[in-house]
Amino acid sequence: MLRLVAPMLMNIRCFAFILCSCLLSGLAARATPDPTTAVVSASPDSALVQLTAKQVYAATMQRLGGTRRWRYQPGQPVGWASPATHDLDWLLASTGFLMGEAPPGWRGTGCFRLRFTLDSALLGRPLGLHIRQDGASEVYLDGHLLGRYGTIGTSARTTRGIRPRYRLLPFMLHTPGPHLLAIRYAKFEDWPLPYGGIAVWVAPAERLLAERVRQARSDTLSLIAVTSAGLLALLHFCLYGFYCTRRVNLYFGLYMAAVAGTYLMVFLRATFMDTAARWWPQLGFQVGSSLSSGLLLVFLYAMCHVRPPWIWLGLLALTSVGHVAWWLAAPTDNAQVPSLVWAVFLLAVLNLVPALIRAWRQRQPGSGLLIVGTLGTLLMPFVASPAFHIVHQWDSPDFLAAQLTIQLCGLVLPLCMSVYLARDFAATYRNLEAQLRQVEQLSAQNLAQEIERRQLISAQNEQLEAMVQERTEEISQQNHTLTAQRDEISTQAEQLRALDQEKTRFFTNITHEFRTPLTLMLGPVAQIATDTREPATRQHAELVQRNAQRLLHLINQLLDLSRLEAGQQVLQATPGELVGFVRGLLSSFESLAQLRGMHYTFEAAPPVLHVTFDADKLEKVVVNLLSNAFKFTPDAGHVTVYCHAEAVAEPANLTWVELSVRDTGRGIAPAQLPHVFDRFYQADSSHTREQEGTGIGLALTKELVELHGGTITLTSEVERGTTVVVRLPLSWAPAPTAEAPIVERVPVAATPPAEPKLAPAPSEAPLLLLIEDNKDVRAYLRTILAADYQLLEAENGAAGVAVAVAQLPDLVLTDAMMPRLDGYGVCRALKQDERTSHIPIVLLTAKTDLPSKLQGLNLGADAYLTKPFLREELLAQLRNLVRGRQQLQEAYRRSVAEPSLAGPPSREQAFLKKVQELIEQFLDDETLSVETLSRELGLSRTQLHRKFKALTDQAPGDFIRLVRLQRAHELLALRTATVAEVAYQVGYSNPANFSTAFSRHFGYAPSTTPRLNKVSS
Repeated sequence: MLRLVAPMLMNIRCFAFILCSCLLSGLAARATPDPTTAVVSASPDSALVQLTAKQVYAATMQRLGGTRRWRYQPGQPVGWASPATHDLDWLLASTGFLMGEAPPGWRGTGCFRLRFTLDSALLGRPLGLHIRQDGASEVYLDGHLLGRYGTIGTSARTTRGIRPRYRLLPFMLHTPGPHLLAIRYAKFEDWPLPYGGIAVWVAPAERLLAERVRQARSDTLSLIAVTSAGLLALLHFCLYGFYCTRRVNLYFGLYMAAVAGTYLMVFLRATFMDTAARWWPQLGFQVGSSLSSGLLLVFLYAMCHVRPPWIWLGLLALTSVGHVAWWLAAPTDNAQVPSLVWAVFLLAVLNLVPALIRAWRQRQPGSGLLIVGTLGTLLMPFVASPAFHIVHQWDSPDFLAAQLTIQLCGLVLPLCMSVYLARDFAATYRNLEAQLRQVEQLSAQNLAQEIERRQLISAQNEQLEAMVQERTEEISQQNHTLTAQRDEISTQAEQLRALDQEKTRFFTNITHEFRTPLTLMLGPVAQIATDTREPATRQHAELVQRNAQRLLHLINQLLDLSRLEAGQQVLQATPGELVGFVRGLLSSFESLAQLRGMHYTFEAAPPVLHVTFDADKLEKVVVNLLSNAFKFTPDAGHVTVYCHAEAVAEPANLTWVELSVRDTGRGIAPAQLPHVFDRFYQADSSHTREQEGTGIGLALTKELVELHGGTITLTSEVERGTTVVVRLPLSWAPAPTAEAPIVERVPVAATPPAEPKLAPAPSEAPLLLLIEDNKDVRAYLRTILAADYQLLEAENGAAGVAVAVAQLPDLVLTDAMMPRLDGYGVCRALKQDERTSHIPIVLLTAKTDLPSKLQGLNLGADAYLTKPFLREELLAQLRNLVRGRQQLQEAYRRSVAEPSLAGPPSREQAFLKKVQELIEQFLDDETLSVETLSRELGLSRTQLHRKFKALTDQAPGDFIRLVRLQRAHELLALRTATVAEVAYQVGYSNPANFSTAFSRHFGYAPSTTPRLNKVSS
């Protein structure tokens, strides 16, 4: 261990101990505990101590019991703390013992008892006990708990020992005695060595408290060195950071950082009371002192501009590691330093003395300070010990002054280094002053040049000002031009407004024109649906009728919007019973609610409400709100309608009617709520939205409500539902003598008619997957395709992809705009999946623009049909795809026997190539089967079979046999083996079976293959 650093890192007791050990050539001195424990005969007063006032108040603290032995029993006998317990048969033993020299029967715990009497002068006086221990203890006085230190357990794991460095146990007695002091003590571990027992001192409580305070103040003085060394380390690190070429600052910073860390370990070792926690500071002290010794040598050699002696540093590092390992093998609480470590360090320092003398003779700046600091550090152990004894005699037993003296002595070298830095900075400052004078001269020259440059810049500024003036005039002319353009834009805006009015007028006229052909369509279609007896014809007629009515409803909404915009809509209010009217409108949705399993309720207060209202416009409001509620609410959801009236004071004949529709649908996002009443706005405008719509229903509803002078509000939570509240100011009406006005209403929700039974397609017909979200379109396509194709159906793109992967159909017919996943996503998913990449896909959509077509074709669609489509065109496209697929199957079958053409293979060719290579890999394995292929390819047996049938019109087993026979033909043609050997090579265990299969496939025996091949060549 480094002797030069140790005085700065230990308290005064450890320092004196180490100094003595160094002077005695490194021989370790151990404090001798009480005499070796011996078992003696027990007499009644053999464990009785008499405490006198002279002893207690003496300058030297009185150790309780002195040389007397205590009553002792191992473990925890019953009643060990009770004064009534008979202990004459207990052993007599000393409480202070070394590890390995414990009393008889000691297994980590034991109980000690001592009786004592007091002088009359000590009665009623506050006394205290100071305990020195490294384990855990419980102290009882006359059977009463006086205090605990640590936690006593049954093993080392459950026992927590502490060293009560700053604690005392106060007590006061009023009777002379005898009194019983019972201590239960536990220490299982060997750390810290060498002591294992417990020592008890008694003194006045005030004195003990003062000494504990002095001890704490003495320990905290270590923080002076920690702070000083840490600040010096930080300073030199900063200097090195600003000037990296001067590495001496780095070495000194590392050295002071190691010193600060070692000082900190000294402080933590002194202040930690937990014995387990004190192990780490002690280890840190051992490592830090060894590290600081090496860093000090590196720093001193760097200061003398001498190459560090790596041999000595290596020996010092080796001996320091050995010292730390020696401590780890037997960790003690003392700082024992082997003589070998001390000798290596001294030899390394002596090797530096010639370099110091040479630097001093050469008058190297700061060499004298370096010599003084080095000598002061080396002589500090010899100076500090006499200083400690002198100060201790002056201020006994206060160790504060002595500890302060030790801390200040440890800063001799840092102070010298600081003075050296100050001189170095002063010299640097003088050099900077000289350089500054040179800079001033250069500045005068630069000033003259600057004046010339400014004159030149002034001339250039005048030119720039002229240019700016010219540019300003140009900008002014541009502003006049922009003003003219603005006027022209205003004129164009007026023309656009007029054009918009014309467009609105045209839109109104054309919608009127739509009503005539729709009326002519609805009449005959209704007649056909009524008169025909064929289910398919009736279904088609009802389909046309429903969609024509829907188109008529949309046209009516557009007409209403145009009339409202033109101000042509007026209220035609008539008296009527409002609650019954609303209940009648709600009844048209009951069948839809039952069909979808929804909870559909209506509540009204009062149950009868006679007011004047426009029945036609109110019907449109209610129907639009209910249509949206049912459209966006899932099956088994809730739709609730409330209607109640609220009378107002002024005017007396007016009431506010509130109509609210609440659903449990998917809700509307907060960012979209402000736009829900805008025309043609849809909360979900993507191609994958769940519901169809035009975005005019709520806009028309809002216009109609405001026409009544009312208000409409909408609140919604995502995935929680939506509530729409309509408030209308309506006038009271007398109870009518006739029924309320009845308005003919178009059914908005009806149960779809039963589908007719279609004749199934033959079993050998191609399997076609139909993906369409519209039920009517799906039913219509079913009637077209059911006779020629086996059908699979899916109501959205995601479900369609799942069905395609599971069933591997021969064709896929899909719509482009669908919920969850659109048709383009279906194309992308199926064409990128190896299992489904071969399936032809037909896109069927209402988007007729060229970019949409190109998008579908680029994603792999084999055909693109637009709505409305012709039945014959759809069937022709499907037949062509089936025929093309059959031709590809034949080409793929030929590709197994014939070399492939030049050029990159398609995905299907790559798949067949992969399968063929896999079969050739296991060609000689007769157990090769379809299960082996499916496992290696990551496909199920069903998927593999359907994909092979789609690609080659063969089963996987037939394909395996084809590859085997083709390879056998090649081997036989080359005459590389006999027929039997070839049979075994291609996986046939029986040559006879091989010959039969070969002859059936090629039409001739395998033995004639070489001859026939020669003739053909």
